[in-house]
Amino acid sequence: MIEKLALKTAVFFSNNRIIDSDDVKAYAFGLEILFSTIINFAVALVIAVLTGEFLAFALFFASFITLRLNAGGFHAKTHIGCTSVLAFALLMYVAALKYMPATAKNISAAISLIISSLTILVFAPVEHPNNPLSTKSRLKLRKKAILLLCIWSALCILLFFLRPDMSFYIASGVLLSAVSMLAEKIKMSLMREI
Repeated sequence: MIEKLALKTAVFFSNNRIIDSDDVKAYAFGLEILFSTIINFAVALVIAVLTGEFLAFALFFASFITLRLNAGGFHAKTHIGCTSVLAFALLMYVAALKYMPATAKNISAAISLIISSLTILVFAPVEHPNNPLSTKSRLKLRKKAILLLCIWSALCILLFFLRPDMSFYIASGVLLSAVSMLAEKIKMSLMREI
């Protein structure tokens, strides 16, 4: 569905001479990514609003997205698969927010940050076969991922003493980024064995 909408939009742009007809496929791909991102963001926003956890979602997403963009991670085969995985992860996060005792959140934040940091330091960036990275790009993404990890970790540690709830939000986003990386590594490893 998203693919068809993106293609129709790109063809519309081409028919109206906004883009060159030779570029329709490239624009359709870009629009597909844009539409998918908008849908995923809308799903997250709806869940945040419905649960009344806007700050928790804002910090979670800020840490997750910045790391995910630079460290790499899981790619679903379809847009609906991507949205479903994201929605499931967000619902698990909501369950943790609502049902974990404060002490468990504090312990979880500390443990999550340690495990996530080690995962990101070892594996970042995780490449996807459809988008191989040059050595220069790989090094650049790795440096950015480690810098972002340091920033988020420092903020998380500071907030652990000032606002433990916010520390948990950030640590959860960092954890999802690390889990996403591991999921993609496992998926790629299983595909190579087939």
